[in-house]
Amino acid sequence: MPLRLPLQRLSPSSLLPRSLVGRVFAVFSLTMLVFLGTGMGLFYRYQFLQHVDETQDAALTLIEVAAQNIEDSVVIGDYDTVQRTLGKMLFQSPFKSAAFIDVAGGTLRVQAPKSERVPAPRWLSELIASKLYEVNRVASVGGRDYGVIRLEFDADKIASQLWALVVETATFALVAFALGLGLMRTLLKRWLANLGRLRSFEDDVAAGRVTAEADLHADAPTEIQEAIRAVNRSAASLRVQFGQRIDSLMNSLMQHKNAVDQAAIVSEVDIQGRIIGVNELFQRSCGYARAEAVGRELAEFGRPAAAGAPWSPSPEVWNGEVVFTGRSGLLQWYRTIVPIFDAAGNIERYLCIDIDITERKEFERAIVESAKRQTLIADLGRKALAANGLDELFADAVQAAAQGLGTPCAALFEAAQFEVDPSRQLTVRAAAGRLTQATGLQLGCPGDPLAGVPAPSIRPWFAPLAAMHGLRTGLDAGVSRFGVLGVYTDHPRRFDEDDAVFLRGIANILATAVERQEARNRLTYLAQYDSLTNLPNRRRLGACLEDAIAQAGRHGHRAAVMFIDLDRFKKVNDMLGHAVGDQLLVQAAARLETCARSDNLVARLGGDEFSVVLPYVGGQEGNSSDAALVAARIIESLAQPFHLQGQQLFVSASIGIARFPEDGASAEQLLKSADTAMYGAKNNGRNTYQFYSAALHENAARRLQLESQLRRALDRGEFLLHYQPKLDLASGSISGFEALLRWNHPERGLVPPLEFISILEDTGLILPAGEWVIAEVCRQLRSWEAAGLPPPPVAINLSARQLQHADLAAAIERIVGDAGIDPSLLEFELTESMLMGNPEAAVAILSRIKALGMRLSVDDFGTGYSSLAYLKRFPLDALKIDRTFVRDLPDDLDDAAITKAVIRLAHSLSLKVVAEGVENAEQLRELERYDCDEIQGYYVSRPLPPADCLAFLRTEQPVAA
Repeated sequence: MPLRLPLQRLSPSSLLPRSLVGRVFAVFSLTMLVFLGTGMGLFYRYQFLQHVDETQDAALTLIEVAAQNIEDSVVIGDYDTVQRTLGKMLFQSPFKSAAFIDVAGGTLRVQAPKSERVPAPRWLSELIASKLYEVNRVASVGGRDYGVIRLEFDADKIASQLWALVVETATFALVAFALGLGLMRTLLKRWLANLGRLRSFEDDVAAGRVTAEADLHADAPTEIQEAIRAVNRSAASLRVQFGQRIDSLMNSLMQHKNAVDQAAIVSEVDIQGRIIGVNELFQRSCGYARAEAVGRELAEFGRPAAAGAPWSPSPEVWNGEVVFTGRSGLLQWYRTIVPIFDAAGNIERYLCIDIDITERKEFERAIVESAKRQTLIADLGRKALAANGLDELFADAVQAAAQGLGTPCAALFEAAQFEVDPSRQLTVRAAAGRLTQATGLQLGCPGDPLAGVPAPSIRPWFAPLAAMHGLRTGLDAGVSRFGVLGVYTDHPRRFDEDDAVFLRGIANILATAVERQEARNRLTYLAQYDSLTNLPNRRRLGACLEDAIAQAGRHGHRAAVMFIDLDRFKKVNDMLGHAVGDQLLVQAAARLETCARSDNLVARLGGDEFSVVLPYVGGQEGNSSDAALVAARIIESLAQPFHLQGQQLFVSASIGIARFPEDGASAEQLLKSADTAMYGAKNNGRNTYQFYSAALHENAARRLQLESQLRRALDRGEFLLHYQPKLDLASGSISGFEALLRWNHPERGLVPPLEFISILEDTGLILPAGEWVIAEVCRQLRSWEAAGLPPPPVAINLSARQLQHADLAAAIERIVGDAGIDPSLLEFELTESMLMGNPEAAVAILSRIKALGMRLSVDDFGTGYSSLAYLKRFPLDALKIDRTFVRDLPDDLDDAAITKAVIRLAHSLSLKVVAEGVENAEQLRELERYDCDEIQGYYVSRPLPPADCLAFLRTEQPVAA
């Protein structure tokens, strides 16, 4: 009972105002509040659903439009274009990110730029996120999937936009509601009767008239008029906001359209299939202006490239490759036709999107064609390597040429007497197609078969056969000296460079096969005989010598073999050329055959080396008189002059003789022993013969061992340089050094230069060793300079072998340039005999060295022979008097006279004079009286290692008396 009274006091009737105005005001207030809340709720719900649907539809449209461009870019690997397309999709869009995920899992992702936004409630973002789903589109071209295009919505951004609209409209509505209540409270009694006039405004809004306004009546109270104006202002504000939203959406759509226009060829088609609009790219691609294209059937601008049905108006999306002939030639497009529906679901028009794939298709065709041709060439190459005969290879070659170039026929023509008869004939050696029946036919061909009109015209010599078979154009290539390979067509055709390269490739294979066959035939002969002298070669010699050894062993007699080397033959080659040298070898071979007995075998081993096998040698053991007689006849015969090119040439022979069984039991041992004996004959003065002995073998083995060790000495760093100072007599100071090569043998220590320098010369090792010396001197000069001393000039000895190389100056320039030293610090010394061996060539080489800024001097002057005329021509700076003229000064008057004469001669030619071998003060003072410029010898200093040179330079004092 006590609780019932408060409940009765809170009944609905007790809450109503007692006055009519209050009740009307309360009812009005509640009505407006419910109306405003319900309307705003419905409005917000409508806006939310419409915004979500529009966003989802716009995303699907955008991803379809951009997919074509992305697919084309992915096919060619242009991921930069893919990234730019993804970036454009994010411009002023509701997406957080756009990504392309390839089939391998690699991801190319682009994030939307950050922007300022109004914070929205989390529940609104989650609600929007639950309504929207990620948009995925498979990137597929030609039935092959390349990846997935994925768009991720930014739910926070969309929620922020909707929440801003809610806040603005709710704030405005609440303000308007509060003002209305205030005015209504004050003036309700005066305008209550006129509120019914707002009903017409409500009806207009309900009818969808967006421009509707409430009527103002002149007899209405001012408060009511103000309320009506407020309602009209609210409606206008809503219209402005809706208009701004529509403008934003239209702007976004226009940007998307512009992006599509830049990336694709776009045209609009009506429901009958006629073009009603094209973009700029359409006009540029096909060459037709907009006025020319509008109104024409879409089918006129593309027919299916494959055997498929053409497009016809339908509600389905159509896509496929089309081809048509534009103003610039044949075009190939990938076409997609999308129907556009109106609000009633009827087709309003079609949107045709084309991607130009002409270049891509042409590139694919070229790749396929090239692969086909490369396969043909590879197959033919394998057949050429495996083939033993040429006929089958020729048949395969003409078939490959015709197949690779797509011609109805091809032929290989062999040129008979290609280099001899100017009126030669061409024989059809192999043919394909309609020319097969012409195999074996001979065609007259005056002159070069490849001369005359170029392809694709028919060669004059082929014209009769071409007319017989109705051939109009062709392409041919030379097969080395063998002949011509050609392909021919019965219709006009322009062959490009790729066609010519393919045909030349086949021709090169044939040329190589022909050359290999000729080489095989030639090798069959060369395997047994020397091509120059027609004498048996080393192989046949070995077989005959083994037969002679076997026969001598069976019958108990002795056999012998001679090893013959022509002396000074290299000079003939160097002075008169290899052609004259070859003639001399032919004549020498003929004389050897004349000197040999009937049962002897004369063979050429190579170069200027010959051999004679004597199957039977008479005489007692240790006395081979028969071999000595034959050797003497050979030496006498070869000593006679050779008449070549109108002049007499003289050579001699050094002969080594080895006997079976005492000098060897096999052909290899006997030849080796004979070779050793031949070198013994050369060491005995040449132009003689020498029988093999054990002592010769020991000397040869020792020399061979030294040669082998020298070959490794440079790599092992066993060479070093010592430097002997030179003294300037005028100033009494050191004027320079002479670099002297030393060999620090790992077992023997320092080896005397006379023991290994000649071996370096004979083996050619002097060339790399000489370059090492120059480089080491340059390095040492840099070292002295780094130590704070002015680097002294250093003289380097050049060998005859180095002077014979035409690139000597270039090598010196390269080494000195790499070292970065002053060229004037280097001086090169040469002997008289080196200069006079080939004076013209020496002048040229020395002039080049002199032009580099280096000094030149003649070493050991007076011990050889010189021509004063040539001496004047050489670009020399100094003469070095040999120690043999200085050794007995001042006692030997002849040496004194010679020394004074040489000094006066050198000074008259503006040359400095250096005296070698000065060992005492008397010699020094005598040379000072003769006005000698510099001296060198033990009196000044012995040759010093580099470290001692450094100390010598720092402490040296004038020593002249």
